[in-house]
This record gives sequence, structure tokens and C-alpha cells, in this order.
Amino acid sequence: MYRRRKTFWRKAGDRLDGLVAAISPKMAYNRQKYRYAYDVLDGGRLRKKRSLRRQGGDQDLTERNLDRLREIARDLSTNNPLVKGIFRKLTTNIVGTQTRIQARTSDEGWNNAAEAAFKEEMIDKSCDVTGRFNFHGLLNKSYYRYAQDGDCFIILTDNGPQAVQGEFCGTPYGKTSAVLQPKNFEITNGVAISKATGRIIGYYIGKPNKWGYIKPESYKKYSVENIIHIVNYERFDHSRGEPMLTSAVPYIDYLMGYWEAELVAAKVNACFPMTSLTYDSKSMAGPLGSIKTFGGTDKKDDYDRPLARMEPGQIWEGEPGEKLEALGSARPSQAFDPFVMRTEALIGSSVCLPLMLVSGDFSHATFMNSRFAYGEFRSFAIDEQEFVLRRPASGMWLWKMKDLIDRKELTKREDWNAHQIYFKRWPYVDPSRERLADKIALESADTNHTIIAAREGIDWKEDIWDQRVKEEEMIKKSGIVLSPKQAAGTNAK
Repeated sequence: MYRRRKTFWRKAGDRLDGLVAAISPKMAYNRQKYRYAYDVLDGGRLRKKRSLRRQGGDQDLTERNLDRLREIARDLSTNNPLVKGIFRKLTTNIVGTQTRIQARTSDEGWNNAAEAAFKEEMIDKSCDVTGRFNFHGLLNKSYYRYAQDGDCFIILTDNGPQAVQGEFCGTPYGKTSAVLQPKNFEITNGVAISKATGRIIGYYIGKPNKWGYIKPESYKKYSVENIIHIVNYERFDHSRGEPMLTSAVPYIDYLMGYWEAELVAAKVNACFPMTSLTYDSKSMAGPLGSIKTFGGTDKKDDYDRPLARMEPGQIWEGEPGEKLEALGSARPSQAFDPFVMRTEALIGSSVCLPLMLVSGDFSHATFMNSRFAYGEFRSFAIDEQEFVLRRPASGMWLWKMKDLIDRKELTKREDWNAHQIYFKRWPYVDPSRERLADKIALESADTNHTIIAAREGIDWKEDIWDQRVKEEEMIKKSGIVLSPKQAAGTNAK
């Protein structure tokens, strides 16, 4: 247990308590009781001493601190179902498998060829160096690691993209760190930052050790052009990111502790424990006698009394002045369920996840509160897609286009890098009303079919229009009339 160091005034108060106890034990007891009550408050977050130093963000996010935060987040995501569910729901709802990229050059033929080649080499088969993930899987798993660890890295190699977890990027230590002595840049948390411009110019990737640094004989330097750093900075002067649930960790522990206390109390009460009490001032009976020699119904306690296992309907023979008393643990009041729900909402608010998704309980959800909750989450998700996912998605697209051009699979164009990314959108909350709203928006030219289709995670041109053209041609060739309205139009002609 953590113990605070006693201050001078606290020590003086303890000595005074000793003097008071010699005169009035009751007064000393009350003083100590109030002091314990204050200690409970004194350990609170708002009452503890704070560091008010005005330093940069990386002073509080050092290699060792960041490494410790990752350990906590990973332990929770491994052993805590609530946290594991939060990370999975975030990844599924923000990334999913619906990210679409379209070439946007002025040559439609070039665009079609580029999209077909990207689909063949990056989506239809694995594309990373390990041969395990395609483009969607790599983006999905990278975001999961970013949410859990605070950041993630994708190295663009000749053999394909390589995803690297946060601890593999760090500052070299030991003899190598002394030899480096960079003059034009500083290395902070494994990130090389130019002293002249303040821009990030490279990264140090290697085998991590247990202190948050990397081993000097294992590292390799990568330029910015070869690294995609998946991160969402909390401060302008941060070089790395922190795990997404950092601020919620204490409340997760509080909630789990509350759950554990409730379960322990329920188990204790279910066992129906009892103890025997005696009013003999010279001796005191233990819980149904001492259990030192307890081993069966033919054993005796230290008072030479027979011990018997408790069973329904059992009769206990006590001595004069003794009685049996049931031991029960206090159970949480009716405020238990609301407290749990409010705590889950507090935890979910750190990642803008609505309570319905955090708890998985939709029993009390109404249409209006569901709509507002999902609206708030969508705003957060769109920001994450824009600030976090756009760079890795765009970076892998440009890397593959350059690779195809170098291999002469595509011709070099001035606008070869023009492209558009469509991230996952979310299904309708109220299909009839929102479909009507889309129709009105189309008629007023406030949206287009591509944006609406992207909400369902599909590409309007490839998945809808091209397929619809094929279907219409098949219908005409077959001569089958699918609706009376079409038949009436044919007869009119």
C-alpha cells in the first residue's frame, strides 16, 4: 500500500495526540478518528500536491512514463472485458473494412487501372511484410494499437508495409547514445526533431528493452518519407501520443473494485457464516471454536468442545451465556446499478463512446437519446478518421502508386498522386426519415450518391452504378417486365 511521507506538522500532531491520550483517551480517539477521515480526503486527486512547473509536454511523457502507460493499457485490454470491448468497438466503428480510395487524375482510364492494381495487390491478398494482413487489416490493427498504446508506426519497405508497435520506436541508450551526439537535431522518445526548424526529420526503430528505450546494437534510422506515424497529439509539444484511456484508468479500477466487493459480499452472505459469542470475561469462544484441529465431526476445539460441520437443521449445544450470531457482509444499496452505469458513462466519455456501446445494454435506450448519442460519437469518429486514419491510408496509396509507376505498371503523370479517400460511415438510425432526408439533399444538390453510398461502406460507382448497368442490360435482353409501371411505359410507346 502507498504511504505518504509524514510532514513536520503531521508528526507534531501525532505527538500531541499522545499527550491528549494520557489525559483523555476519549478525546484522543475522536482526534484520531477525524484525522483518518481527513486522510481519506487528502489522498484525493484534488487535494494532493501538484507540480506547477512550466515545461514542455515531453517532460511529463518521457520514455519510461510512456512505457509504463502502455503496460497498464495492455494489461487492462488483456484482462478487463470492459476495456477490451471499448478498443474493439472503437476500431470496428471507426475503421472497419470499408475504407475506399479512388484515383482522381484527369484520365479516367488511368484511374481505373490504378484502382484495379491497388485492389489486386493491396486488398485481394496480403500486402504487409509478414504476409498476414491486407490493406484493411493493416489499417484496422494499426488503429487498435494506436488506441491502446498511444501511437503506432508503419514502415514502407521494398517488401511491403511493416506495422511496428510503439515500444519499438525509442531513444538508443548506452555507448551508442554517447557516440551519436547529434548537432542539428534532438532525439526525444525515439523521434528526431530538427533544432533549426522544429520539424520531425526521422525515427529510431529497434528492439525495445524494459525501460522504454531501445537497444543500441539493434536500431535503424528511418527518414520521415519511409515512416507513417499513426498518432493524435494531445499537445503541440508532444513527440508521441499517450494511450487513449489514460485518464479513465483510475475509474476503471474503482469500478472493478466495486464489482469485486459486491461479489465477495454476495459469496459471504451465501455461505451464511456464524460465530459463537460468550459472556465469560475470562475466556472467549472462537468462531464455533478454534479451527486449529478442525478436520471432521469427531474433532474438538481448544475448549474441549466437539466441532461439527454446519448443515441445514443442525443443532448447536452452547454453554450458559453463549449464543450464535450470523455474520453478514453489507451489500451495496439500490444506488449500485446507477453508480455502475454512471461510472461506465464516465469511462466511455474519455473516448466519446456512448453508454449504450460501452455497456452493451440497449434496454433503456430511446430513439431520441440513441440518435443524440450516436451523433456525438459520429463527430468524434469523423475527427479520428481525418486526424489519424487519413495519413496512413493516403501514405499507403501513394507508396503503391509510386511502386506501380517504377515497375512500369502505370505511366507517370503530373497528377499521379491525386486521389480521394472515403472512410467508413454508419447505418441509419431511422431509415425512413433519413432516406427521405437524403432524397431532399440530392434534389437540392447538397450531397451526392458517392457520399451517401460511403455511409454504408460501399463504392457508388463500382458497387452500385456499374452493377446496376449490368443488371439493366440483362433485364432488357431477357424481355422480363419487373413492374407494372415499366409495362405501362412499354405499351405507351
